[in-house]
Amino acid sequence: MKQVKLGIIGIGNMGSAHCGNILDGKTPEIILTAVADLRENRRAWALGNLPDSVVVFEDGDSLITSGLCDAVLIATPHYEHPRLAMLAMEHGLHVMCEKPMAHNTEDAQKMLDARDRTGKMLTIG
Repeated sequence: MKQVKLGIIGIGNMGSAHCGNILDGKTPEIILTAVADLRENRRAWALGNLPDSVVVFEDGDSLITSGLCDAVLIATPHYEHPRLAMLAMEHGLHVMCEKPMAHNTEDAQKMLDARDRTGKMLTIG
């Protein structure tokens, strides 16, 4: 089975829970390759709690452009969801985005347009 190389952007409450589920083997088809968070204390948590094989980035943009991932899980404040999702899809990555998808319908439509243009998967959960 080929594992999907996943990066998680935002490793606060939801993001760290996703990290734990992956590392606990609950999603054997996924391997955690990178995480990113703007907050230094969350990056310190990652460095102290995640395997050395997981690269820690200071921001989502750097993770997206790193080439380390097949997909990203976006668990940031909702106002960042559209920008990060569109950037990820434009860089060839599939996207799973925490809810809400966006803070208005215009941004949600832009995300859907990026999905259609790039042919990448976009899921909201």
